[in-house]
Amino acid sequence: MLKNPRVENTKTIREFQTSNNYSRENSLIIKADTSDAIQKIFLPIIVDYYIFDKNGEQICYANSKTCSGDQIKELIKGELDNFSKCKNDSVTLEKILEQTYDLSENPITKSRFQKSDYYIVTYWAKYLGGKKAYEDTVVFLEDQISESNSSLKFTAININTDLQENWGFIAGGKAKLKYKQKGGNLTLTIDDLPIKK
Repeated sequence: MLKNPRVENTKTIREFQTSNNYSRENSLIIKADTSDAIQKIFLPIIVDYYIFDKNGEQICYANSKTCSGDQIKELIKGELDNFSKCKNDSVTLEKILEQTYDLSENPITKSRFQKSDYYIVTYWAKYLGGKKAYEDTVVFLEDQISESNSSLKFTAININTDLQENWGFIAGGKAKLKYKQKGGNLTLTIDDLPIKK
């Protein structure tokens, strides 16, 4: 399902969501440039989700389930004993939002979102599985929240990390995604970034 990353822009991200009848509410795009683009586009692989409390402080799962979907289900069911404040508090909702802009290319702050007990941030990219991957992460989370009968209020924030034209890349250009599997390890690299000269 992995594809060579194509250079996107705000318009192509909006069109992807609109053409597939996905909500664009709370959809953001991560900021980057050519110096940190590879780190940013790999975020959906590295981070399943971030959870923040109403104050914007990160909380972490503190039980035995390893599936991120099961962990989210526990949170939304209100099984809060399975979560605690993270030991590393360097990640906050404000810091994450400072690194994004909305689909109108405006900066974002926490005040943009309705007040919630929990904010759940997910990352996604078209090159990482397209429609199926989007549904497995973003739509899954939105469905869990909308179907919840919990008294808690949740807000899903979805951040796209595809290569972007305004990061300094050639519109419509492609990079080459290479992967090697050795034993139980998978190594991903991206070559030939289409950087504007």
